Amino acid sequence: MKKFVMNEPSEVHISDVDLEAANLNEWQRLELHLLDQAAVVIPREMTVMEVVRTAESLQGLASDLLAAIGEACEKCDGCNVELLCNLMKGEIRPEVSIPPDVLAEAGADPDCKLSCEVDPENGTIHVVEADYRYDLTDVPPTLLDTFRECGICLNDLEAKLKGEVVVYGVEANESFSD
Repeated sequence: MKKFVMNEPSEVHISDVDLEAANLNEWQRLELHLLDQAAVVIPREMTVMEVVRTAESLQGLASDLLAAIGEACEKCDGCNVELLCNLMKGEIRPEVSIPPDVLAEAGADPDCKLSCEVDPENGTIHVVEADYRYDLTDVPPTLLDTFRECGICLNDLEAKLKGEVVVYGVEANESFSD
């Protein structure tokens, strides 16, 4: 699979050479599929085998992208205990859950992440907006299961999610090698 970096993504041009390398140069019509953080160009009409080959290529790309997460994250060591930590089994839930109408009444974005701050002197817990945008609750459960099966430390994965660490691309090796 050919990969190249585009430094100016506001305008994309695919050369004849690249279309030929992707076996797309002989098609009369192509489709552009705009996905979340991806664009895919495929033939407008395909036979069963052409669809199979295209799907297999896309699965290969998806595997490569997920492998970048696996390479960036530490392997699960069981948190140095005999039993699996809570992240490695069962459902992942938000740290704090408050009904959206209550958040709206408080003037908070109903979709914001929440965190707790404990005040042991007063014996109170304050719910505040978290200082991160993503955590394990943003990863689909089927992918979490895949990461578990691959032995990826979900604590490390969550730290990378919260820190929005680059794990794919040129800068990725610098971001997680510290």
